Formats: sequence, structure tokens, C-alpha cells
Amino acid sequence: MVSMHEGQLVPDAREEGRSVEAEPRTPLDDVEAPVATAEVMLTSGRRYELEAGAGADRLVIRSRGGEVVLRIEVTDAGPVLTFSGASIELAATQRLRLAASEVSIEATGDVSLMAGGSLRETVGGDHHSKVTGDERVEAANVQLQANVGAVGVRALGRIGLDGEHIGLNDDPLPKPFPWSAIADDGG
Repeated sequence: MVSMHEGQLVPDAREEGRSVEAEPRTPLDDVEAPVATAEVMLTSGRRYELEAGAGADRLVIRSRGGEVVLRIEVTDAGPVLTFSGASIELAATQRLRLAASEVSIEATGDVSLMAGGSLRETVGGDHHSKVTGDERVEAANVQLQANVGAVGVRALGRIGLDGEHIGLNDDPLPKPFPWSAIADDGG
């Protein structure tokens, strides 16, 4: 075997039985060259896979059984997280905010929303609820206001209004509810 030294081919000392003196180390000797892929198996049995790509770099964490439990793709547009499991929890001691041009939450079973304080919804467009079963509203007080149009109630069956007092045109000068947006505008 030969190598290049100062522009001349030199026979390898190991082939000729001569001792090889160690060349002095340089800082570049400690620099690892970038790799396109890497894989690490932990003692827990979980496997971490890294892959560099033109469109995205990818980190995949697999369970002991080989299923993907977390996938992170880092693109120029930002990270994309995909994860699955029997239970996933996001918790914050102060604030948790989700913001996007579109948010979709889907459940094949029940969905439960609980607020220890108030719940406010602001909708810039239409709000349509479709319930296959019964819909019930229960509150200390229920108020309904249409700021521009009418309120319509239709039923294929009976409409029942029961109360201690039912007033129709009961207020000669109706005003917006104090909590409404048009009350703030002087309505």
C-alpha cells in the first residue's frame, strides 16, 4: 500500500515491517462527519431513528414492539409532531394555547370540556350544532338575544313553554342584555 506524502508516493511502513509513528492529532480529528441516518437502541428496548432528508429531517421513536409512538419531522415551515398512545396528556400550570388556521378535534367516543371558571365562545362565522340525540341546556339563568335578525323556533312535535310568568311583549322598551356586544356599542 502506498500513500501520498509531500506530493510523492511513499510505501506504507506497515507493509515493510517498519514501525509507524503516530502523527500529531489536530482539532479536526475530534469532529464527527455528518451522517444521513442513525439509529440508537436503548436498554429499555425503545429505538430512536434519525434520518436527514431534502424536505424534512425526521426523528422516530419506536416502542419495544416496534410501533411508532412519536414522529417529529422538522421542515423549513416548522416541526410536525405525530404521536399515538393509549393516553396522551398535555398539561400547563399557567396557560395552554392552540392557534392555527384550522383546528379539528375528533373522538370516536365521548368529548368532555370542563371549566372551573367561565367558558366563552367567539365565532366569526356561523355556528351550527347537530346533535343526533337530545340536547339539554341547564343554567341558573338562560338568556338568548338576536342582535340583527329574528329568533325562530320550530318543532315537528309539541313546543311547551312553562313558567311562573310567561310574558309576550312584556317589556315595552326592550334593551340589549348588558353582557351583549351591542349593549357595549350603545345598542
